[in-house]
Amino acid sequence: MEMFVSLLYKEGYFAKANFVRRGKLDFSCFNDSYGREFIKFAAFKFGEDHQAIAKWLSGSELKKVALFGCPSLSRKSVFSAKRLRRYFEIPEDKVCKGCILKHSCHFVNQRVWNGDTKMLNLAVAMKLITEYALEAVHPKLSVPSEIKASVSRLLTEVSKLSTTC
Repeated sequence: MEMFVSLLYKEGYFAKANFVRRGKLDFSCFNDSYGREFIKFAAFKFGEDHQAIAKWLSGSELKKVALFGCPSLSRKSVFSAKRLRRYFEIPEDKVCKGCILKHSCHFVNQRVWNGDTKMLNLAVAMKLITEYALEAVHPKLSVPSEIKASVSRLLTEVSKLSTTC
């Protein structure tokens, strides 16, 4: 995650962050929720600005993350996960039936109706990947090491591809 945050910093995604000092990246400023939310926002913007990277990302790693489920019950997190599942044509009931959060979720087994399903939206994928990387998940949710490894590989891949795409 540090490599990706460094990339975001280098590309100016923290330029308007009042908690980041100019000229030096200090990772301790991301220890609180405000800093972590800013990372998620910056990652989403990065995805919007670098859509070309999406076609080169590992589909198998992304699909593993999509099959795992939603990182939290927030509407944005749930809809990001559902959009990724729709892209991979994963039935909602397949993921929702095994989810530990399904009893609290307002969107169980519901499909996302908006959005292009023929193209992977990198901004949506980055939102999901970043939440898992920051461990910004629901307290009841235990993320397996396999998913953490996939997320780590995806962030490394995105960082490397950003220099070539």
